[in-house]
Formats: sequence, C-alpha cells, structure tokens
Amino acid sequence: MTSCRQQAIDTANSDSTFSLESAPPIAKQADDANVLKVYVEKNGTIFANGTQVTIDELDNQLKQLKEKNGIVWYSRDNLSDDPSREAMAAVNIILQYELSVKFYADKEFTKEANF
Repeated sequence: MTSCRQQAIDTANSDSTFSLESAPPIAKQADDANVLKVYVEKNGTIFANGTQVTIDELDNQLKQLKEKNGIVWYSRDNLSDDPSREAMAAVNIILQYELSVKFYADKEFTKEANF
C-alpha cells in the first residue's frame, strides 16, 4: 500500500494540475487547535504553523489533523508563478486526506486568496 506522502510526491512529479473543485468544502469555523497553517516558499521550503518541516513531517501532521477533523490554511510564495514540486506535493497530500482547505495569498494568513 502506497503512503499518502508517496502518492503526493508521485503525483507532483507527474506535473499534475491541482483543481479547486477537488478540494473538500471549507469548515464554517475552526479553532486554532484544529488549524494547520501550511506555507511553501518559492524554493520549496515547507512550513507548518511557522516551523520548517519535511514532506514526511507534513504528512504526519496532516494525518493527525484528519483525525481531529481539522482544517488547513494554505499559502505559498508568489501565487502568480507556477507552484514548486514541493507545493504541489503538499497540496496533493492535503487532498488525499480529504481535508478542508482555506487558501491565503500571504505568509501571515490574513489575506484570503481570490482565484
């Protein structure tokens, strides 16, 4: 059985296209304990709640978040450019866990993204 992490990496490596239609609906309200803020820099560095993490660590945190029915707040550097492989892998893992996602346009998670 392939892990969510490996499936996400394989999908990101195949240059798949992320679709907002495939994302679960956003939770109406979420308290901070059930929110994981994921930010990916242009160079592919991933942060979860402000701490740098590997893709494996992110996978583990998302798995735990799924068990709590949590929500992901996601943002990445330079939304006008194509996402990095790491950004695609992160989004694919989020989708594989069928987590609700709220997209932001800034690193501070204060400005919601408009697509």
